[in-house]
Amino acid sequence: MAGIARRLGLFILLAGLCVSSRAEEPVKPDRVELKSGEEVVGKIVNETDLAVFIQVDGGEQRGIAKTRIKRIQRGAQAVAQAQAPEPAPGPAQVPAAEPDAPVFPPAAEARKKETEALFEQLKDLGAPQREKRSAALKQAVELGFRAVPVLLAVFDPDNKQPPEMRMGALRALAELGPLDQQGALVVGWAAMQDPDLEVRREAARTIRALKEDRAIGWILQFALREDARQRVPAAAALREIDNDLAFAELARHVPQPTVNAANPGTGPSEVRRMDLPIGPLGSKMPIFLPTQEVSGTADNIASPASDALKQIAGKDLGNLPGVWMNWLNEKVGLWSKEEREKAYKDRSLINKIGSPHVQGQ
Repeated sequence: MAGIARRLGLFILLAGLCVSSRAEEPVKPDRVELKSGEEVVGKIVNETDLAVFIQVDGGEQRGIAKTRIKRIQRGAQAVAQAQAPEPAPGPAQVPAAEPDAPVFPPAAEARKKETEALFEQLKDLGAPQREKRSAALKQAVELGFRAVPVLLAVFDPDNKQPPEMRMGALRALAELGPLDQQGALVVGWAAMQDPDLEVRREAARTIRALKEDRAIGWILQFALREDARQRVPAAAALREIDNDLAFAELARHVPQPTVNAANPGTGPSEVRRMDLPIGPLGSKMPIFLPTQEVSGTADNIASPASDALKQIAGKDLGNLPGVWMNWLNEKVGLWSKEEREKAYKDRSLINKIGSPHVQGQ
């Protein structure tokens, strides 16, 4: 009996130790095991038909498409991702072949599902209700850089998103800046080539707000091209962005006109007597004229840079680089029109001849 009592007491002691150790165990986090072998640890905060949203260390929420999940462990309980049973193949169950249907590999299909899940959270950026737009903009800021590829995909011409959605995406990108190289080029393209005028203006405002020099530099390449179909939209975008450094770069690319004249022949000149009102009785003096016509060519009388500046300024000031530098100096406030005219009047006659100050007047 004594041996039985000792064994019973030992059993009760061990049971108490097990209970106390279990009570002291901390709450286990949720675990999401992916088919690729990666494991995401955190707390599951939301779950939809397409994705699971888990909050990891640091407070960031990560959306994972269910097609990528192998197993979900909520605390200590593991739940395998349910897979729909595949019907047994048979003559009546074999679908007709669709040669034009797109076939996505598993990884691409998983990314497609995850992108769709992210787009569901951002689709209200173009909603007519202000409250919905504000909520979607806040959600985009919370998603951070993960939302940028989805926002850039909105401008794909094959995506066919409405102008309101494209404008909402631009406002979200302005909040998520600075952008990477791809984002800068997409916003620059929208400022030039988007079919809607208001979207182009919103893209220009985004470039101006982010001070995105890469987008401006890319637009300048099109503004300096001979093809008017590319130059005109680029100049309109630069006018809307209103960046003085871009205007100075255009003025720097305006070439100086050059004129080449052929010398007349070396034969005898024709002498004419011309009556000139010199002195009280007048005077006659010979005038020597060339015996052959003077011919020559003029180059750089027009350029894509000067054509773009004419469109930006809204007036034709000619094709001399000095004229456009004067226009830019007046625009940025380095001097006023009155100061420029006073400086012109103070110059001597020799300096006035060919002076760029009088061009375009």
